[in-house]
Parts: sequence; C-alpha cells; structure tokens
Amino acid sequence: MKKIYTISSIFLLAMALFSCNDYLDEQPRKGNGIELKTFEQLEAIINARTENNDRQLNVDLNMAQLYMSDCFSLPAEWAPDVDWESILMGDYTLFHLNCLQPQYTDVLDGNSTVWLLSFRNIFIANTVLVYLDKVTGGTAEQRDILTQRAHFLRAFHYYELANCYCVPYCEANFQEPGVPINTDLTYKSSYSRASLKEVYEFIESELTQALDLSIPLKENGNRKAWRENSSAVNSFAARFYLTKGDYAKAQEYAEKALALNAELGNFNDETFLYKATSEVDGMTEATNWYNETYNNTTGLLTPELQKSYYKREFSHGTTWPSPSDSFLNSFDQTYDLRYKYFYYPDYSTMAVFGVAYAFGVPSTASGYSYYSDDIFESGPCTAEVMLIKAEAMARQGKWNEALNYLNTQFRPYRISNDAPAEKKNLTAGNQQEAIALILKERMLEFPYTLRWHDIRRCNFNDDPNDDITIKRKFYELDPTNTHAPLYEGNIIEYTLGPNSNKYLYTMAIPASEVVISEGSIEQNRY
Repeated sequence: MKKIYTISSIFLLAMALFSCNDYLDEQPRKGNGIELKTFEQLEAIINARTENNDRQLNVDLNMAQLYMSDCFSLPAEWAPDVDWESILMGDYTLFHLNCLQPQYTDVLDGNSTVWLLSFRNIFIANTVLVYLDKVTGGTAEQRDILTQRAHFLRAFHYYELANCYCVPYCEANFQEPGVPINTDLTYKSSYSRASLKEVYEFIESELTQALDLSIPLKENGNRKAWRENSSAVNSFAARFYLTKGDYAKAQEYAEKALALNAELGNFNDETFLYKATSEVDGMTEATNWYNETYNNTTGLLTPELQKSYYKREFSHGTTWPSPSDSFLNSFDQTYDLRYKYFYYPDYSTMAVFGVAYAFGVPSTASGYSYYSDDIFESGPCTAEVMLIKAEAMARQGKWNEALNYLNTQFRPYRISNDAPAEKKNLTAGNQQEAIALILKERMLEFPYTLRWHDIRRCNFNDDPNDDITIKRKFYELDPTNTHAPLYEGNIIEYTLGPNSNKYLYTMAIPASEVVISEGSIEQNRY
C-alpha cells in the first residue's frame, strides 16, 4: 500500500513548486523574503532541502528510468480493460514512454518534472555561492565545507538534467543542445541551451571543486545520506566518469568511495525480515516481505538496507513497475534473492493504494518493487560503486579480476547461500562476456533507475558489443497526441536501438519553460 509520504510528496510538489524561470529570473528583494546576512542562514537554506516541507527536493522524477527501461513492459493483453483515466489521473505519458515515444508534452508542464526540481536545487546552490562573500560569520573551514556542498549540489543536478533532457554523452553529440547554465541570481533576457560538451565540462568543474569535501557519511553510528558527504561526492564522481567512458577515473573514485564506506546490505540475512501473506477477494493470496523497523512498510530494500551514500527517492505516484518477461527471465529464479524478495506475482493487489485490481487490472498482474510500491532509491550507493569498479576494471582489460571481485565481495550478498558454486559465481571466456555479465548484474540490481542510463551510454559509446535494443508490442498510439492514446485492436511492434533517433533517448522539456523563454530554450526534436 502506498506510504503517506508519497501522498504528501505529491501534495507538496503541487503546492510548493513553480517554474524554474521564476527562480532563475527574479532577483531577491527586501520584502519578499528574509534578507540573507549571516553564514548560519545560508547553511540553513541548504540543510532545509531535507526538512519536512522541502523533502521533495530529494525526489527523482525521471519517468524514462522506469517506463523506457527494457526491464519494464506494459502487457497489451489486459491494458484495454483498465480504467487508466482514474489510475493515471489523466496523464498518459506512461503510454508514450512504454511505446518508446517520449514526444508527449501536454502534461509535462506540471510540477512533477526533473526540470523544476533540479533547477530549484540549483537555485539553492547558486544562492549559497553568490551570498557566501556577502554574509558574516562562519569559520574558514565551515565556509569551505559549505562551498563544497553547494558545488556538489550544482554538479549533481546538472548531471540529472543532462541525463533526462539531453542526448546521450559521446563525442559525436558534443554540439547537440544541453541545458541552460546559470550560476547567479540575476535576470537574463535569454536562457538558451548550452552545448552538451559545455554542460559536461561545467559538471566536471563543479565536481572538482567538491572532491575535497570532508563530511563523513555516518556520525555516531547513524547514516546521514540526506546531506552532501565525502562518500556521496566520490561515488557520484565514479558514476560521472563511467558515463564519460573514463574508466580509470571511474575505478579510482569508486575505490575512494568504498574506502570510506563499503557496507553492503546482505540479502542472506533474514534475521530482521518478516513474511506477510494476505488474502485478496477470497481467492488470491499475496505474499510480501517487509522490515518491521521501517514504519511497518511492506518491502525488503529499505533505505538503510540499500546502504545509500546520497538519498534520492525515485517515485511516480499511482502506477507500478511492471516487469518485462526478458527481465524476469534474466534471473536465476531459484537462487537469486532479488527475485525472491522483489518480484510480486500478484502485485496489483498492492499497487495504486492497494486497489489496482478494482480499476480493471487483473489481480495476478505482476510487479517488481522494493517497497510493494513504485519507489526506488536512485542515489549512489555501495552496490552501484562495487559494480562501477568491476565494470571499469573489465573495460580496462582486467576482466578476470573484475569477476573475481564480484564473486567474493558482491554476489555472496545477493545469491542464496544454498546455491551451488556454479550458480554463485560468474564466469566468462573473454572480456566482452565479462562486461556483459557485469552489465546484467547492474540491470538486476537497478532495473528502473540505472538501467536506463546504461542503455543510453552503451548505445552511444565506442563499444558496439554492448549495444541494447528494446522491442515491445503494444497498441498503436493516437497520432494526434490527444487524451485517447489507444486504437482499438491495433497492436504494433515498437523498437528503440542504437540507430534510432537520438532524441528518443530524452524527455521533453516542460512546454511552459519553452513558452516562457520565448523560444530561447529549444525543445527536443522528435
């Protein structure tokens, strides 16, 4: 069942967020807020991102991660019988992304977009950096730490913008449109999109200025992943350089993050888990696992067990992660504990506030979820960094060492202790086989977050052996893009591969931003 936090987040987003242009274009004035005079006020601004009223700033809303991943597929056989108007609340973006056609823009000018949330975080970082020389108080060390936190915040959210609204990173795309770069609070007549190359150079510059951040991830035994910290900076650097294809640096920063904290949730440890079985409509039984210490919420992979370095909650409210057959068939369904705990054959009995089946979804519709919900942690974490290290090693030729590393440090935490050795250990005959196995592990670990980013980078990097093509059969979309997305009885095959229009790997910029900019912000070309 949906958590109250999800409902609250949707409400807060609708009430609290507004256009990024309002933030970027309007200069602070006396009378429209507190005049910033002290270091403590600046520190409070960046800390407030995680307080009750601003917790939505830790939410990841990149819908493509879920709906365009090859791990997701909406079954055509039962889709026509569902009351989608009620479930989706009039937003049919799901259908367009499921059909690998993200050109639907009518509803993307709402508040639930990466664009608005990221630019709000960027505005906070800009405020800190612009005012730091104008306020009093704070020691030199405190000022340095706050500066580094702000640079990291800006780097992180420009990276998220680039990986949602820009074509994938590669040399051939360097001159393609990136996103607007703004580092101050003053009004500008134009916010045109910088080039992709300029955006990545800016991200790297910001990241470089944050690498010396010396805030620990844990204090007094408590993991404080909500704030910028040393583990977060180094793990994000590993993610950034993996995207760029700089595998030496990716490995370097992955190892630095692991040296700071290498805790990995152990799925073989069931001492804290409970199994719940519930009866649905007198016939169907639904089984789920939960950790009672996490607000009695159903699901196994709580934020603590995720071992996050930097909290990012990926959620989309009222739909659910429907697993593709190819994704489910990728598991060893006997011994892989991720399949055991996260795959729900009767998921619709728990989705959409627990009553999806009441809207025409079959009670046996399946799902793959951490919380019996469509909520996933998408921020850097221990598992991601281990897999980055392994992939970087393999791509640099050390593929045997990479597999041995995963077999000893990672797989024992994911594969049942009862599994025979040939099921526990990954083996390959050459470098390409090893890379494929590591990419598969990343898919099984992060199907609805990092998997989409892997598809983007693998289809545009210099290695043709790791290309990924997604194929789905679904109803043909209404070409008018109206709120009537399905033809009756017409099913076609949709394909997204490395030779597809590169803009199909991007989301549309919210229409309101294009209009407000008077055309200086160019829309993606589908």
